[in-house]
Amino acid sequence: MIIAPMIISLREGIEAALIIAIMLSYLRKTKREDLRQYVFGGTIMAFVASVGVAAIMAFVWGVVEGPLLEVFEGSVVLIAALLLTTMVLWMWNAGAGIASDIEESVEEGTRRESGVGLAMLAFALVLREGVELVLFTAALAIQDGYTTYLGVTIGLAIATVLGIGIYQGSLRISLKSFFNSTSVLLVLFAAGMIAYGIHELQEAGFLLIGPIEVWNINPPLLPDGSYPPLHENGFIGELAKSLFGYNGNPSALEVIAYVSYILIVSLYYWQKRESPQKPVETVVHAPTNT
Repeated sequence: MIIAPMIISLREGIEAALIIAIMLSYLRKTKREDLRQYVFGGTIMAFVASVGVAAIMAFVWGVVEGPLLEVFEGSVVLIAALLLTTMVLWMWNAGAGIASDIEESVEEGTRRESGVGLAMLAFALVLREGVELVLFTAALAIQDGYTTYLGVTIGLAIATVLGIGIYQGSLRISLKSFFNSTSVLLVLFAAGMIAYGIHELQEAGFLLIGPIEVWNINPPLLPDGSYPPLHENGFIGELAKSLFGYNGNPSALEVIAYVSYILIVSLYYWQKRESPQKPVETVVHAPTNT
């Protein structure tokens, strides 16, 4: 379970770090470093707001119970999968122009001498990453809380170090390779989330469409009562379940949703890859002072 939250939080953290680095680097390049405090202020507000969203979700999670809890958990997982998908698609569509778009927004703020505008820009951009991370964390924590929080902590710590290196100009990262490689894993994570979310809703009595069990390949328990490695609750099966939504006895709707999701996203990716695209800036680093 530690791998999925670590990769998701690393990606979210890198995106947030890039947003901040691009804004600060542009202010340095245009000799408006006196406005950096507003970028930091907006970032801190976004962090506080994200923690607030997490607190609200934790409160609701602690109050609901029974079938309502299964509906809540299933809904959170499906919403997280939807956001995870939109994040991947957004990067595929806008990845090449992210830096220029942010710089144009920062330029508009500096031209108006609006520190508040810069703060709100940083707040809005970072808040999006924060809320997404909260939902992803909740969706994974539903399956395993401790390792999820540990993975998120490790991923954010790595992202923070990388972000500082990018801003200081001491680190060069091939963003194209990073986002392409993590996008493959995120798509598989999202497919697993969709299957798991449907499973939870079916446990609550919803979406009972088609056979509830199309096969059962879970091996029998070992003589000592423990799960064999390939069982969905065994060592290998649990790893595959936490990463890619593996289920030894899925329902028909889970299988259809899982396969359909991967096929649709894959077709979209290949269509985007074959269509003419703008050159992608694959390396981001802070500009040097002139």
